[in-house]
Amino acid sequence: MKRKIIRISLFILGGILGLLLLYKLYLSYLPELRLLTNFDHHNEELLVKMVRSHGIEDLAFLFVLNAICVAIPGLSNGIFCVLNGILYGPAFGFIINWISDILGQIILMELLRKLYDLRNISHSKIYKLLTTQKYPMIALTIGYLIPFIPSATVSYVNVMINKKQFKKQIIPIIIGVAPFAYIYAYSGDSILHLDSSRIIKAVIMFIVIALIAAVILLIMKSLKKHAKKA
Repeated sequence: MKRKIIRISLFILGGILGLLLLYKLYLSYLPELRLLTNFDHHNEELLVKMVRSHGIEDLAFLFVLNAICVAIPGLSNGIFCVLNGILYGPAFGFIINWISDILGQIILMELLRKLYDLRNISHSKIYKLLTTQKYPMIALTIGYLIPFIPSATVSYVNVMINKKQFKKQIIPIIIGVAPFAYIYAYSGDSILHLDSSRIIKAVIMFIVIALIAAVILLIMKSLKKHAKKA
């Protein structure tokens, strides 16, 4: 009961903090939003310059917001990863997304260890799929890679497989979150420049990488079954 109260309190506090950070960003970028509502192509260069002229304070707010959304089960950070691409471009936006994703996943693992009844997660199909693989580290990396697999489940498997071996826990996170950290940033930059071909390319990359990862995971599961029968 105590754990549940703490979880709910953290969720509410995280939500309130997130809303406050969003409001701060809204006020900070209000001039750009006004320009965007009266946008024409002659203003594109000015808009890009204004959007990317903000300092370290706004970067820190977005970094924290992204990490919070990763760390709290049930929240999604996708929109903020795209926003980082809009505000800071594909390269720097990727770095912000990547590092904040890693930090958020580390915090999530600590929260799972201390505040959740991990037995509830052990009954999920995703948990069983990841833990029955011959190469669990590869399965974990793919789990972090696929955006529609709940991070809480993957992080729980990570905690169970690697126990307190931080180095082993962090490797699949570093590799797994990188591709979509870049795709989100690339998508955001494409949206800012109103480049429809790049937006379509980003969507295709998103779908293809997710499908390939899912297929690899299913193939590994199938090979495991055949090995048992043999």
